[in-house]
Amino acid sequence: MLSKEEKKFLSGIDIDETWSHVEHLSTLDKTSGTEGEMKAHEYIREKLEEYGVRYEAIEFDSLISHPKEASLRVVSPAGRDVECITHSFSKATPEEGIEAEMVYVPVSPSSLFTGLGDLVDQYKASDVEGKIALMYGVASPAVVWAAQQAGAIAQIHICGGDVLHEMIVTTIWGTPTPESAERIPDITAVSVKHSDGERLMELAKEGQVRVHLKARTDTRWRRIPFTVAEIEGSERPEKFMLVHGHMDSWYLGTTDNCTGNAALLELARLLEENKGKLKRSVRIAWWSGHSTGRYSASTWYADNRFLDLDRNCFLSMNIDSPGVLGASELGGGGLMGTMEAIRIAAEDASGQEGIESQAYYMRAGDQSFYGIGIPSVAVRANIPEGSPHRGRWIGGSGGAWWWHSAFDTLDKGDKDNLLRDIRMEALAIRRSVNSRVFPFDFTQIAEMYEETATEIQTRVASGTYNLGPVLDRVRALKVKAETLNGAIDGLGEKKAPAINDLLVEISRILTSTFYTDTGPFDQDPAYGIPHLPALQDAAKLAGLDPGSDEAGFLRTRMVRETNRVCKALDTATRLIEEATALAG
Repeated sequence: MLSKEEKKFLSGIDIDETWSHVEHLSTLDKTSGTEGEMKAHEYIREKLEEYGVRYEAIEFDSLISHPKEASLRVVSPAGRDVECITHSFSKATPEEGIEAEMVYVPVSPSSLFTGLGDLVDQYKASDVEGKIALMYGVASPAVVWAAQQAGAIAQIHICGGDVLHEMIVTTIWGTPTPESAERIPDITAVSVKHSDGERLMELAKEGQVRVHLKARTDTRWRRIPFTVAEIEGSERPEKFMLVHGHMDSWYLGTTDNCTGNAALLELARLLEENKGKLKRSVRIAWWSGHSTGRYSASTWYADNRFLDLDRNCFLSMNIDSPGVLGASELGGGGLMGTMEAIRIAAEDASGQEGIESQAYYMRAGDQSFYGIGIPSVAVRANIPEGSPHRGRWIGGSGGAWWWHSAFDTLDKGDKDNLLRDIRMEALAIRRSVNSRVFPFDFTQIAEMYEETATEIQTRVASGTYNLGPVLDRVRALKVKAETLNGAIDGLGEKKAPAINDLLVEISRILTSTFYTDTGPFDQDPAYGIPHLPALQDAAKLAGLDPGSDEAGFLRTRMVRETNRVCKALDTATRLIEEATALAG
């Protein structure tokens, strides 16, 4: 239920002013590294100055890939041109193009939302080496990488409708390092409309098909900007919540992400107006390099502001695609047991009941801070299945068919929905920065640890490897976390700051270990990473000869990874005990 102060706070949202931002930003092509992107940041900065909000203007060099022209022709059994587009970080073909046999690969169209899994084996089973693969689904990093690993020289993606969706196909999160640069795609990827793809599929079923493909990309270092505003809290101003979204877009990008950028600007104005009533600070960022640099600005910030983020940032919220036409299904999500707090905030702000809030499975959309261990939260609004606005195999714009296309224009935004979404975001932010005790519930993440470790253990052959030490520690942590929840219920203001500092330390450990493989100082690949990634390979021991070198090598690594996870759980448990004692 909203308090009187919260009602007054939310009534201060100026949706007319906000919509004027959407209208202006929707006139600009905001491709990263272009004049339009810079003009958009200049507009944001001018408005921040008008609102009296402090900000930092940052520029850096980023490897940016702009897709250019592409062509596809069926050579045999019958000559026919097929409309297509290529993608960011797709390998350019030679000037004369490439020609090869096309083969269908029956991978799931939902691969955009999954990890690598057994995709490479699926491609190998389809005998794609030296050939051009054909598959259903938008161009995603996992399937392009899998096709390359299996020896394909190119891949054709069949979109879910007759709209071509722009995509970025590199698995590298942020600017490459010498190590990750080896994963820059070495095959060409193009997409075709669904109707054209169906005809290609029919040809493939009838017999051998040869196609000719040409594609060009402009991949080079570009200077790109981003903007970070700060609204200072009154009690612990050094502690902050990071609220962020991406400025760059495909085409005009009204719902991905002009509406999000306008929402961030209105949140900055509203929070600045009420900063005397904020206990902690709010940092608001407009990133670049999202669409054609694979989250490069947020990754740069994670790298170059690492110590500040690690020391002071207790929570982050990503705002992407609010205010979408037809988006009526509300939801929320978060890490470290924040789901309940987000659900309540979304219901209170929107007036809707029964909103579902869940833990995130995979990161996306500039959530570049999992390695540091910063929990992330979000509210969302999706278009219901069956709506004429709903597309297939869509990763943004609330599931709209116009996502990542030239059709994402001003008429696809919805002013009333944007007001509703900003209300949910604003209330969640205000409650988070003003919370006496941070809204973390470590019993929930302990249950997720236990569920994942148990699932891995069931896939390990009996006697091959034992995850008992992990399970014992997770169960002990859950019991301690339950005790902590009871101890901090009704905790006074005097002890709260020290308790919160410990809660942040715990969340750092549990977030990084559960959701990332590389940890605090690097970025995992840009596809779904399974939970507790350090332990996942233990299941491979079930398929190996116990006396083989391969089994011996893997068993050694798994012992080391188990030690790493156990150490993290021991440290988190000790900190939970410290927090409980302090609260007592």
